[in-house]
Amino acid sequence: MENQTPTIKPLTSLRFVFAFMVFVSHLSFLKTSGSEHLKWLYEHIFYEGYIGVSFFFILSGFILSYNYQELFSRENYPKLKFYIARIARIYPVHLLTLTMAIPLSWHILSENIGIWFFRFFANLTLVQSFIPIKAVYFSFNGPSWSIVNEMFFYLLFPFIILGLPRLLSKKYLILALLMLVPLSVIIVPEEYFHFVYYINPFVRTADFLMGILLYNLYKYYRHSRFNYNFLEYSSVFLLLIFYGFHSFIPQVARFSFYYWLPICYLLFSFSFQKGQLSRLLSHKSLMHLGEISFGFYMFHQLVIRYFVEFNNRFFQMKNDGLAIGLLFLTTLLMSHFCYVFFEKPFNKKIKNYLGKKLNF
Repeated sequence: MENQTPTIKPLTSLRFVFAFMVFVSHLSFLKTSGSEHLKWLYEHIFYEGYIGVSFFFILSGFILSYNYQELFSRENYPKLKFYIARIARIYPVHLLTLTMAIPLSWHILSENIGIWFFRFFANLTLVQSFIPIKAVYFSFNGPSWSIVNEMFFYLLFPFIILGLPRLLSKKYLILALLMLVPLSVIIVPEEYFHFVYYINPFVRTADFLMGILLYNLYKYYRHSRFNYNFLEYSSVFLLLIFYGFHSFIPQVARFSFYYWLPICYLLFSFSFQKGQLSRLLSHKSLMHLGEISFGFYMFHQLVIRYFVEFNNRFFQMKNDGLAIGLLFLTTLLMSHFCYVFFEKPFNKKIKNYLGKKLNF
C-alpha cells in the first residue's frame, strides 16, 4: 500500500489558469472578427497562450517527482504499476475525445479512407507526435499531440529517477544537455522549427527534465525560510514581463526555452504553499477547476471547432464576445461532468481491474 502524497493545492489550481491560456490561444476565428479590439487581443495576447503546454510539461516532471521519486528510490516500486496509473489517468479521456472528433474528419474519410485510417491509428496508439507531418500530429483532436509527449515522458520517468543521483552529481552535463535545445537552432532549418521545438517528444523532454530538476531544487530548499509573498508576487510579475515582451523574441525561442525561467520560478514559488496567493489558490472552488483542467484542455478545441462549423452553417452569430463566453461555459460544464461521471470512475476501475489481475 503506497502512501498518498499531499496535493500541492496552488499548483493544482494553476493548471486551470494555463489550460485557459491554451483555450484562448485556439480562438482563431477572432482573426476575422468584426471587433478590432478582439482581433488585437487574439493576435497580441491570446495567441501566446500556447505557453500553457510548456507549463504542463514542466509541471508534469515536478509533480511526478513529488509523488514518485521517493517510491522509486527506496521501495523498488514496480514500474508497471506506475505505467498503469498514468494510462488510467490519461487514456480514457483521450479515447473519448478521439471518438468525438470523428465527425469532424468525415470529409477526409470520404476522400481517402487509407489516409483517414492511418491518422486514426496514429491517434489511437498515441504516436502522432513522432510523425513530422502537421496534418497527422494535429489530426482529430489537436491537443492530443501533447498527450503523446506526456506518455513518452511517463515511459522515461522511472529510468530518469533511477539514474538521477548520478546525473545530479554531474551538473555540467545537465547544463550541456539543456543547452542543446537553444544551440540546435543554429543547425535546424527554419521550416522545421514548429515540429522540432514545439511538437517533437524528444526535444520536449527537456521541459520534463526541467520539472524533475526543479523538484529536487524545491526539496533542497523546502525547509528554508523565505519571504513567500515576495516569491509568489515576483514570480507572477516575472511571467508577465516575459509574456509582455514576447513580440521581441523569435518564435522558435518561445516554442522552446524562452519561458523556462518564469515558469520554473512560478512553480518553485507556489510549491511552498505559504504566501497570500497560495492561500487564494487553495480555495476548494479553484482546486476543483484545477482538477477538471485536463478535461477542459482536451475538450476545448473540439467545442470551438463544432461551434465554428455549426455557426457558419446555421446560426451566423456575429457577437464574438458572446461566442467566447458560450464556448468557455460549454467547455467548463463538459469538463466538470466528464471529471465526475467519466474520468474519475474509469480511472478507478482501470487501476482496480488491472491491479487485481497483476496482484498490485
